[in-house]
Amino acid sequence: MNQRLDKMNGAQRGIPGVGQALPWGYRLVSATLRGFYFGCVRIAGAASGPTPRRGARLVVASHRNGAIDGYSVLRAFPGVQFTLSVQLLRHRLLRCMFTGIPVVRSKDTLRHGVERSAFPDPIDAACAHLRAGGDLALFPEGSSEWGHRPLPYRRGAARIVTRLIEEGVPVEVVPLGLHYDSPDRFRSRAEVVVGAPVDLPLRAPGEAVRRWESRVHAALAAALDAVSVNCPIDASFAAARRHAQHCAARGQSDALSFLDAQRRLAEDPAWQTTECPPPPRRPSAVDTLLAACFALLAAPVLFVAERAGRRADARNTVTFFRMAGGLAAAFLWLPVLAAATLCWPAPMTAAWLLAAAGWWRWPGSHFAGVAS
Repeated sequence: MNQRLDKMNGAQRGIPGVGQALPWGYRLVSATLRGFYFGCVRIAGAASGPTPRRGARLVVASHRNGAIDGYSVLRAFPGVQFTLSVQLLRHRLLRCMFTGIPVVRSKDTLRHGVERSAFPDPIDAACAHLRAGGDLALFPEGSSEWGHRPLPYRRGAARIVTRLIEEGVPVEVVPLGLHYDSPDRFRSRAEVVVGAPVDLPLRAPGEAVRRWESRVHAALAAALDAVSVNCPIDASFAAARRHAQHCAARGQSDALSFLDAQRRLAEDPAWQTTECPPPPRRPSAVDTLLAACFALLAAPVLFVAERAGRRADARNTVTFFRMAGGLAAAFLWLPVLAAATLCWPAPMTAAWLLAAAGWWRWPGSHFAGVAS
């Protein structure tokens, strides 16, 4: 694989141009796959949306659901570019789904034989992109995990920020918390919590760069912890999730309710919500029938996606495998459906409409009411 990557130029590798926004093709793919798989991806937090940019903008996001977390980030920042593991550029199908500044991790070298020297230094490339006026998103954890707290944050973001500040480049850092009702359920819900820009500490006179970098790293970590999952133990995470689900059933924000419960539990581990669990909503006969129509029309795609999802090594990577497998199957199945529609327009049009209704009304795919 390493030799094959070495022979590819930047465009073939899927590496974006410096300072450029995410190409429209990738925005379309991300919006299509995100919209098809998730029932709803809602923005909450600071003014329910991103703040106007002031200079270079670096987005630091929590990492909860594998490579698909990038699609959630794009819901809030549609043109942002990414740093990403080089393994997401190793296959033509994956290069249709992802692009960005490659990062070669130690496990990428072990698994795929890719040497770090095959790609530009990611810190240098990230600084060049921000310096040129582009937005950049990265995941400081480096890898994702569906757990009760984040993995240890790496210092790459702090290195990028301190280097730009030293050069006199204005930089804004926005923390992003990604929250999922369920990381591996089709048509589940998600929310993106946009935090306020981080108040970055300036370098004190005579202060060592490493010491200043450590203070910047601590500020970034605290800002990211404030908007993302950061529970001390699994039990408190489960309690906060139950509280959030109860609030979401009443139309409140799932993510903001979770963060409120997380804060309360940190202050008082014995805290318990006083809200009664809402009764489970049973899908109506109409919803069940419409869902069956959708499942029948999309059966090959759903079957391949389900089989691909079984190859995931953890719960947080199931969605990625399903999306990749489903996309490959869709390339083959959609032309068949298009040909059938041309041959039998009336019945196939009816089938398309019923399937679309079944997909839209899939049980549990929407929040109740409007976020508070």
